[in-house]
Amino acid sequence: MKIKNARGFVCFLFLLVFSLGGCSSKKSSDDIISTDDMTLIYEETISPNKEYVEKEEDIVTYTVEIYQNEDDKILVNSKSNSKFFEPLQYEVECNTSIAKSDIEVEWTTLMGNPNQTEDDQLSTACVSISENGTLLDKRKISFVNRAIDIIGDVIDKN
Repeated sequence: MKIKNARGFVCFLFLLVFSLGGCSSKKSSDDIISTDDMTLIYEETISPNKEYVEKEEDIVTYTVEIYQNEDDKILVNSKSNSKFFEPLQYEVECNTSIAKSDIEVEWTTLMGNPNQTEDDQLSTACVSISENGTLLDKRKISFVNRAIDIIGDVIDKN
């Protein structure tokens, strides 16, 4: 019975890897764009586990920041203190200045639920950016991208 459960779990992880594997664009550390000359339009930080840990140093945070430069180019920056996340950055072309009201970030768990539990914590941000009511860009950012890579490596070795 344990082998069937293990195979089921590996199959679940395999599906999870492929369903979340393309959730975001990422740049290498050499390609990171500086935000020094940009205006911060939006910033949100959440903690998926704050309610479930005993020590403050175990609290994980996920942050989404959205900047715009003087040429109206938008930069989405995401970061975390988690070892299972590599910082992500991507650009969105725009023809005008945007406001905080043009941005929507929806957080969901690995299972797609907007309400987290201890066993199914928030892990994905769906970032939508609009310009004058027209959707410019909508992307998902997985804050567990390194964990998915590690699971994929384990599956490949087996």
